[in-house]
Amino acid sequence: MHAEAIQYIEALDLPDPGPRYESAGEVEIQFGEQAEAVAVGSQITEFGTAVSPAQRAAVSDCLLLAQLAANKAMANNPDMMAWYKRYVEVLQNIGWTATSMSFERRKIDEAESSVNKVVIPLLTSLLGPGAAAASIVVSVLNSLQDMDKDSPWITLFDRASQHASGAKFQLGFVDADEGAEPTVSAKLVALAIDAKRTITQVLFFKFSSQNATLSSADGRFGIGAATLEAIRPSVQEKVTPFLIDNIGKIEL
Repeated sequence: MHAEAIQYIEALDLPDPGPRYESAGEVEIQFGEQAEAVAVGSQITEFGTAVSPAQRAAVSDCLLLAQLAANKAMANNPDMMAWYKRYVEVLQNIGWTATSMSFERRKIDEAESSVNKVVIPLLTSLLGPGAAAASIVVSVLNSLQDMDKDSPWITLFDRASQHASGAKFQLGFVDADEGAEPTVSAKLVALAIDAKRTITQVLFFKFSSQNATLSSADGRFGIGAATLEAIRPSVQEKVTPFLIDNIGKIEL
């Protein structure tokens, strides 16, 4: 099984890494052991304390690999749902189990005109009120008005979230267990904003002044710790040229 996943990873078609490829080796995200959040392309990912630093790096690389493969495959496809289908497909083919994500179009009330006001209730529903209250991602969304819009992690997240029809992004929560067969699991909220045009600075987007619709889905993903360790070198080698433009720690 591991051999098939590694062959699949090695054969994946990814975009051109761009002119900053030669500097990619300078990028090394230092993961800690406390709860922390990282921007991985178009996804804000929060890691719980049970996830080791090595597992955090491996999960981040897997998420970035799936995004890059979807970007390449759907470069000329305006359908954001097709992008998400490819994203999930890649994760499944490299060893992750995944629930299918069924997107639901949501009506945006005037009182919920900003992205953070729309997204926080979705996260609360996924995590439960107690976990959501302690979540770093929720804290980030609640603090957007006080943040520098040009901070490095926001810049890379916005760039990766852009789509010809609007914007797509994900918010994920990763945990681990240490049972007889240790696993790493992730809860994910995926969002797509259809505005018939590319959206910049999606975290600060206002629905009330735009002709835009929001679709959302949640999913659960998992991978055995042994499988994650087995595929880690291949995934790391594949995504290394892209790290400089796609990985950033989130500081509150």
